[in-house]
Amino acid sequence: MFSNQDLVLDNFVNKASSLPSWFSGAHVDENQYFISVDSGLPSDTFNVLVPLSVLPKAVLTNVEQAVCSYSNKGFPVSVWTDQRFLTDELVRLLIDLGLEEAERNVTMKLESDAIKSAVPLTSDFFEIKKVQNTEDVRRYATIFQSLFEGSPEQEVLKQLFDQAAKSFSAHPHQQWFIGFLDGKAVSTGCLIETDSSYGIYDVMTRQEFRGKGLGSTMFSYLLQRIKEDGKGKPCVLQASTDGINIYRKAGFQEVGEMVVFE
Repeated sequence: MFSNQDLVLDNFVNKASSLPSWFSGAHVDENQYFISVDSGLPSDTFNVLVPLSVLPKAVLTNVEQAVCSYSNKGFPVSVWTDQRFLTDELVRLLIDLGLEEAERNVTMKLESDAIKSAVPLTSDFFEIKKVQNTEDVRRYATIFQSLFEGSPEQEVLKQLFDQAAKSFSAHPHQQWFIGFLDGKAVSTGCLIETDSSYGIYDVMTRQEFRGKGLGSTMFSYLLQRIKEDGKGKPCVLQASTDGINIYRKAGFQEVGEMVVFE
């Protein structure tokens, strides 16, 4: 039986480890203590290491080797750690390896039967569609990449999504969505379904279209998809400081914290 925090962690691990299913250059190494995802490209968005429990001191050497395997290739990596597993020994190791705390996200949960019914979420001007083909993937990628405009990460993301578009096939447990404003792709959202939960990720809006409520509309749309699915699984997510009030208003409860080192 998963605790609330474990639901969030399990869903995030499922999302991170799904990368090889749509990018062949990626691979995942997993043991009982941590999971390491290597995209094969210099991207700390997709090169991630996630502890699965409090790490015994003997395992810290393995973590060091995993992190060094990225740096030896000149690749950045991010370590996503449940606050419960963030020991002093792990923090010292990550700092010694040249990483530093980059962000903290509140982990949150909402039971599916507590999802509120929403007003109509589309109109003649704004419409949300599920990604279903190669061209949709490219539209999704354009929005995703716009958040990294002018950075080295933008080119890395282009390579990732170019291959994803070429090899795309609909996956029932990983669904991507695009919001169109007057026919222009402007926002994204993602649902990850596991055996025990739904996770909401990547609710993003292009910079020039923010402030119009499009991100909130996408978020509400994803919640309605979960509610209408009827499987009764709870919804989980990770909230930044900027977005947490939106999630609280929707009924989400705080269950823990995720700490990110980069």
